[in-house]
Formats: sequence, C-alpha cells, structure tokens
Amino acid sequence: MNVFAVSKVRLNKDGRVIAVFWGRVNTDTNQWATAEVVAPVREVVEAIRTGDQVFALFPSEHGHVPDRQFMVVEYDNGWATIALEGPPTYEREVHDMERLDPRDISRGHARRDVPLT
Repeated sequence: MNVFAVSKVRLNKDGRVIAVFWGRVNTDTNQWATAEVVAPVREVVEAIRTGDQVFALFPSEHGHVPDRQFMVVEYDNGWATIALEGPPTYEREVHDMERLDPRDISRGHARRDVPLT
C-alpha cells in the first residue's frame, strides 16, 4: 500500500474534484517520496480502489498540514470523483484546499499542441 497526499485541487463548475496536484509520501520521514504532479482525478480514484491511502493537505502558516483522507464517490451515470471522509469540518473541506492554476494541465487533460515535459 502506498500513501499519497493532495496539496491542490481543480474543481468543475459543480464543485467536484476533476484534477489534483499530488505525490507519494514517505510516512517514515514525513517527506515527499516522489515529486508532486498534476493528475486527473481518475488516477486518484484508481489508487484508492487498489488500496492506497490518499490524504488532503491544507494550507497553514508553516506550509501544509495533513488532515482527512479521501474516499471515492460514485455517481449513477458512472462518473467517479473523490471527497473527504467523515463529517464536515470547519476550514477542512475540499473547497478550503489550494487550487490548481488553470494553466496547469494534467496528463489526462493535455492539449495536443502543448508538449508534455
């Protein structure tokens, strides 16, 4: 099992997560095990479905602090996204997380005229 952390999200007009800025975490050192990357939410959904843990990072005075774990949310139309587990928590909701800049594109949303690096 891997542990990942999400520091930024991109929401659609309905407030659903559609992309994230995330990376794998070394829980022994509490450091990034991989560089963070922009990824479509389907990659997070797949990680959770295969047993990985994915936590939200919230901005603080001293960087980011880890908080609640993400879970998969299924819709009747077959769509899937992520939401935070547990009851609503003041200033610790998806809408309180930092947002991806619109110019940041994920592997799943890459335009053909923009080279991936």
